[in-house]
Amino acid sequence: MAIIQRRVFYGKVGTAGRLVEWAQEMYGMIAEQDQNMTVRIMTDHQSGRTDRMVVELEAESGAALDAIIEKTMADLSLQPKFQAAFEKLPGLIDHAEVEQWDLH
Repeated sequence: MAIIQRRVFYGKVGTAGRLVEWAQEMYGMIAEQDQNMTVRIMTDHQSGRTDRMVVELEAESGAALDAIIEKTMADLSLQPKFQAAFEKLPGLIDHAEVEQWDLH
């Protein structure tokens, strides 16, 4: 069963553009590990809180998604890039939420 993991990031005022750049960098590294995984980065300019961004990861299963994340984290060449990206995140967001949806 396919799965979609949605991460909703609530950016600090004025950070939406930089948050999208951050997501392209971070999730680009993850997407490179599996060409079958779909990554969508979306912003909402018309409703809800301002500077909100959603990242969706679509994989064939929860186990497949876990395997992609584990493979990415085990890649020693990516660890400095991940650390640098994670260090930027607190300056960009107030908080984030995660949803995991099964596709039927």
